[in-house]
Amino acid sequence: MPEKIALDWSNKDVIEEESFPRDTLNRAKYAEFLTQFLVGQGYDTTREPNDEKRNYVLNLNSEWGSGKTYFLKRWSHDLKAHFPVVYIDAWQQDYSDDPLMTAVSSIIKQLRDQAKMPENSPKFQLPKKALGLLKAALPGFAKSVAKRYLDIDLAALMQANDESELEKVKDENGNLIDMGDLASTMVKQLIDEHDGKKKAINDLKIHVANWVKTVTETQELTYPAFIFIDELDRCRPNYAVEMLETIKHIFDIKGIVFVVATDTEQLQHAVKAIYGEGFDARLYLGRFFNSRFSLKAPDLKSFLEVHTDISKLSGEYLANAGIQILPPNENAKVTLSNISMILGAFKMPPRTAIQIADRVVATISNMPNGSKIDILMLTTLLCLNEEDHKRFQDIVAGRFEYKSKGGKDIFLSGYLSERFEQNNGILKIQINPSEDSNAFKNPYKPTCTHYPAGLYETSFNDYLKKLFSSHCGSQNNFLGFLDLNREADTQTPFERIQEELRSNYNQPRKENKPLTNSGLLWLQAHYYKDKFDQVSIEKYRDYVELASALDLIEEDTKHD
Repeated sequence: MPEKIALDWSNKDVIEEESFPRDTLNRAKYAEFLTQFLVGQGYDTTREPNDEKRNYVLNLNSEWGSGKTYFLKRWSHDLKAHFPVVYIDAWQQDYSDDPLMTAVSSIIKQLRDQAKMPENSPKFQLPKKALGLLKAALPGFAKSVAKRYLDIDLAALMQANDESELEKVKDENGNLIDMGDLASTMVKQLIDEHDGKKKAINDLKIHVANWVKTVTETQELTYPAFIFIDELDRCRPNYAVEMLETIKHIFDIKGIVFVVATDTEQLQHAVKAIYGEGFDARLYLGRFFNSRFSLKAPDLKSFLEVHTDISKLSGEYLANAGIQILPPNENAKVTLSNISMILGAFKMPPRTAIQIADRVVATISNMPNGSKIDILMLTTLLCLNEEDHKRFQDIVAGRFEYKSKGGKDIFLSGYLSERFEQNNGILKIQINPSEDSNAFKNPYKPTCTHYPAGLYETSFNDYLKKLFSSHCGSQNNFLGFLDLNREADTQTPFERIQEELRSNYNQPRKENKPLTNSGLLWLQAHYYKDKFDQVSIEKYRDYVELASALDLIEEDTKHD
């Protein structure tokens, strides 16, 4: 049983002048597990002497945004203290049209550097003749043989209709050619070429094994060697497939384990682009790998924390910029949590979630001093616009209509209630009653100041029914946040909220029960107290349409 290697990613690190933050997605435990597993597969001294070293290929399956490049770079960097290690970014090198040369050059350079040997070290050289033989292209070779040895165009042979025409093939001087001799020559050359290529592959395997051995001996490291291939699914389809063929047929060397990181679904599309839509790409890819490990996507909040600039959501930034947001939260992570909850409710995929979060941040960063915005409303409208622009236009124009599951015509609040009836998402609001109730009137103020300070909660469904639908002009009043059309009622909406808060505080005290439903009431109180009700729906429409013109072009940085 190999000794377990502990990996500590709790602090940020700089690797080859690239900064990596601490492991917020808790990935180190997976790297530790895979290290233990792969070491056992690639090198085990308890096996028979001629079977101690084995070749092994692992497919690290990871969808976009789950942090596979960050994972591979930190993992490969830490393993260098224990094993020979090579990291290859396939996408950065697919311009070469030559996966074999990409792999060979990366292996030579990185193992040589790890062995701390000079560039001209004879221990890390590969004969040019061997490389030439390795890249011999057999389909083009037959033509070159005919041209080189007989000075004829092979196309003439291919276009011949029958044997009689073949017997009359002439060279450029008009002399008849003995086709039997030509065939014998071509067959001999093809066999020689095949034998030469086979020998070159064997020579390459010996060289690679010796390079690995040199690193283990000079640096006192152990087997197996790790070769990481990243970003293969982003490469051109033919390049990606050729790289897999290279790994399978040329680098099946004992004592070396490969970790090929892909979004396997995307890689299957690449294979089908070559072999056709009806081709079983999953089965085809399966023959290249011994096993597959799927790196799960993180929860949306953690994912957005990595990919989104949340500094502009902090209380400090907003105070300096003179911008008020609803719900009020000093902690940027709490605001981001609310944004991610809404994105999750709409089931937005990772790329789209980043785009919308970036649009929220871009909107805030471009607002002038004295502005105010309901983050929940903006995020919800951005999601609705992303799903269906026409529906979004109908909603902001106050003309939205929808047929319920039972076939009834319903308005916005009914539609949202039906759509999100299974959603149990929670929104968080930071409340400081002693300050927040300063604008309250008597007799409500004295009671409301006794609410405890802290984070209050309300459901996304209640927010949609009580605030969002009302602000967007929903005509379904029984689901509005209050019946504001009572003729006998002379209270303002803000005063009625204060009354509700007082009643909500006193009733549980009488019945010895904990406070409930306070979060929504405090959110409504801020909505009126800070005049968010005066931010027109047309203003939100403009924010959404301007921000939605911003499309994310993600470079799949180290965090991907």
